[in-house]
Amino acid sequence: MANLLSLTQQLQQLYRKVFPIPCLLCGLVTEGQALCESCIAELPVIQQCCIHCAIPIEQGQICGQCLKKPPIQDSSLSLYRYEQAVPRMMSALKYHRQIQLADICAREFIAYHSLATPPDVLLPIPLHPSRLRQRGYNQSLLFTDTLAQLLKIPCRPELLKRVKKTATQTQLNAKQRHKNMRQAFKYDSSFVPEHVAIIDDVMTSGATTHEAARVLKRAGVETIEVWTIARAISHY
Repeated sequence: MANLLSLTQQLQQLYRKVFPIPCLLCGLVTEGQALCESCIAELPVIQQCCIHCAIPIEQGQICGQCLKKPPIQDSSLSLYRYEQAVPRMMSALKYHRQIQLADICAREFIAYHSLATPPDVLLPIPLHPSRLRQRGYNQSLLFTDTLAQLLKIPCRPELLKRVKKTATQTQLNAKQRHKNMRQAFKYDSSFVPEHVAIIDDVMTSGATTHEAARVLKRAGVETIEVWTIARAISHY
């Protein structure tokens, strides 16, 4: 087994020399991954955020909007501000099949966040079947799969179904996004975990995770967290 592992490592090193992998952001040759370490280090990590919605704040634990109207989820965590190189990175993951970025983001997410009480289940935001066929993969599921493997928490994508084919949210304002997402999900199991983390790629208005959390609460889930790779400086 050790000899086989050594041979595999040697073949990987040879492949990298013959077919060097350029960093998606700067173009320099990497150590076999989509981003170089320098570019990863320069991504805008959220240092302090609202515990409910993960929007960056300079002081305190809860933002003004959540003090006035708390979201359905109990807490939220996000890794990066949706600015600088992050939109380009997320577009590459979501639309251009740069799926190895999901693995990098999952590892960085775990490195920056300590989980005092891990959830029982990780639940990725599902795509509608027609969207999944068109894209070929669900970027949120890829991100969740790596988190699940590293954290040893079950990933249960079959629990939440996307039953409504929603319009793309890109050009919609917050009110329109919430209307667009109504009745988009269905909880599809008699098994109801006590503590769930909803996983998505980017939170902007919070409309998507809000609707998913609403469905989970109705199904009987007691504690809901929302984890995302990036947080846009926008509000629900």
